[in-house]
Amino acid sequence: MAGIIGNGNLLAKIDDLGSIEYIFFPHLGYETHILDTSFAIYYNNKIKWHWDHSWDVSQNYLKDSNILKTTYENDDFLIYSKDCVSISHNLIVKQLSIINKTNSEKDIKLFFYENLRIGETPSKSTVKFVKEKNCLIKHDKNYIFCIGSNKKVSSYQCGIKYSESSALRDIENGVLKEQSSATGLITDSALCWEFKIKPNQKYTLSILILPEKYDGDYNKTLNLMDTLHMVKDNLKDLYNLTRNFWKSRVDSMVNKWGILKLEEYKECIDICKRSLLTLLLLCDYKGGIIASPSLHPDYRYVWCRDAGYMAVALDLCGQHEMSEKYFEWCKTTQNSDGSWVQNYYVEGYPRFTAIQIDQVGTTIWALLVHYRITGDKHFLKRNWEMVKKAGDYLSRAADQLIPCYDLWEEKFGVFAYTLGAIYGGLKSGYLIGKELDKEEEIQHWKKSMNFLKNEVVNRLYLKNEKRFAKSLKPLDKTIDTSILGLSFPYGLVSVDDPRIISTANQIEKAFNYKVGGVGRYPEDIYFGGNPWIITTLWLYMYYKKLVDTLSKKGKFQESIIDNYNKKCYNLLKWILKHQFNGMFPEQVHKDLGIPISAIPLGWSHAMVIIAIHGDYDILIP
Repeated sequence: MAGIIGNGNLLAKIDDLGSIEYIFFPHLGYETHILDTSFAIYYNNKIKWHWDHSWDVSQNYLKDSNILKTTYENDDFLIYSKDCVSISHNLIVKQLSIINKTNSEKDIKLFFYENLRIGETPSKSTVKFVKEKNCLIKHDKNYIFCIGSNKKVSSYQCGIKYSESSALRDIENGVLKEQSSATGLITDSALCWEFKIKPNQKYTLSILILPEKYDGDYNKTLNLMDTLHMVKDNLKDLYNLTRNFWKSRVDSMVNKWGILKLEEYKECIDICKRSLLTLLLLCDYKGGIIASPSLHPDYRYVWCRDAGYMAVALDLCGQHEMSEKYFEWCKTTQNSDGSWVQNYYVEGYPRFTAIQIDQVGTTIWALLVHYRITGDKHFLKRNWEMVKKAGDYLSRAADQLIPCYDLWEEKFGVFAYTLGAIYGGLKSGYLIGKELDKEEEIQHWKKSMNFLKNEVVNRLYLKNEKRFAKSLKPLDKTIDTSILGLSFPYGLVSVDDPRIISTANQIEKAFNYKVGGVGRYPEDIYFGGNPWIITTLWLYMYYKKLVDTLSKKGKFQESIIDNYNKKCYNLLKWILKHQFNGMFPEQVHKDLGIPISAIPLGWSHAMVIIAIHGDYDILIP
């Protein structure tokens, strides 16, 4: 697997061999700094990198935390690398513990290597070892990084990669030349610690990385080195503070979800804990919530659709302050006409400015869910102006059937899912208006909702095929799992309407992947066309709500309800099988069953939480 660590200002991506690949700073998603770190041990006159194929490598998060542990083992050594970002400082801590498994004392050199390329467009940088502070300083004109340790460095090297001075060459030779500085387009550096380690003895040190905005201010360099000194003296307290912070977030979810403490739900609750911890890492301290830390594909931005679902999941887990910060972010990014654009940099600047109207509906729907969970009427009052502008926009979109891009960002038209989200957003806004005694000024929303429910839905239905179309203008008869959005969670079509039941059954039969699961649509070619986590969960949640509705109405035979219950069980079982150490991707390879595309994907984690939480009534406007 791979993992992420962070604190809302800084997010680091760790690969499946324990290398810190890149970090986002000073905001999540921007800027990207390629860190490219490695470590190696030198013993018996040979170098052994942590990525050497001879190690047995495993990886997992420490229980109820965002501390990632990578374990390396061979015949001679057992090494633990624990990576985390301090919750109180913009500080990456890589704690390395080396255990000697042999029967003889070993002379060890431990090397840490960096090939940091600073910023989105790397330029000339300088790296320097500051002896009196026992640390490396690396900077360009915009950012500065301080790299040190809680143990005294034995030797160092600052060089230029692909040159004679490269620190990488020195490590391979086992001796650092101790060149104290280097300037160039691709600088690199290394630190070394020498020590003896007896049989069964453990040696532990922590490598510390602190980034900061620089802008040529030398005082920031001095302050950063002072912070490093303070951190070294308080590492244990910072570590405990960080671990306890994450545990407290998980505990608040478990307390809220008391009904899931039963042993039969243990796997589900553990997965929801990890999903919550993952979502929290995608929340920027200023309110934006990025879709994924992935660079390939590049999803490190805010889509209001994805973030809306994530805000709902956070609310279900009791993290109300996080979703409230997100809605504050929405207020600052909303267009004057009430819409939001396709996606944003996390600071709030538009990135792609196409319009996907479903995102407007999802935002207001998520806001209503927040109110239903918290009962905070002052929250509604603070956000009424945003709701009013969005509702007026959705009303116009409904009345005129305004076309836009679909949620998959592939086609332009009037889509079933978009119509569902428009209705869900309008009804959510209308219910909010009723709470605030604003009904008189929003009566036109009610007319728009009736138009969608009484006329547009009928036009969207394909009588010969006995299912709903993917889009109305132009008419697209493709089977697409997102059509379920007409019913769940937006409520434009009731879940027990025979037309949507038939549509769901045909969606299920349309996919026959080797590994199982449900895709977007049968002709999908994105990453080869695979089952997705969110689409499989869509069908699961629709069937789950259908079972609940049919059971309450007593309209169907028990055998039919049992059949749908069995479908639900198999769909959820597939989801639980295709998590990767608690991380959910966007897609699962249709033949190999491995993660494909972005991992972790926030929307996938949000849907897992929403599905397992199970209170679907609170979701439907």
